[in-house]
Amino acid sequence: MVHKYKRKTNQGSWDKDVMQMAVNLCHAGESVKGTAKKYGLAYATLYRHIKSGKVTPKLGRFRPVFSEYEEIELMTYLKEMDSVFFGLTRDEFKNLAYTYAKKK
Repeated sequence: MVHKYKRKTNQGSWDKDVMQMAVNLCHAGESVKGTAKKYGLAYATLYRHIKSGKVTPKLGRFRPVFSEYEEIELMTYLKEMDSVFFGLTRDEFKNLAYTYAKKK
């Protein structure tokens, strides 16, 4: 990670509460374009959040597969196997994680 990273864009910098208010106004009958201008949001972003119904910002293309509990469960299993001298290689663990994800 770069020590003094400076953001190059202001993409995804809107406030969650402001977006929720704007979505509620649009559901009440206000125009999407007018509401976007009023709150300083991008029209396409507001429109997407109105259609999806979700108001959380998402930057990047990668999404977590496992919840925190599932990650801890996998880590605990890996440590238990290592403690009984049955450590898994990297490829074996990746296959285990893949099958675990398919079952969940």
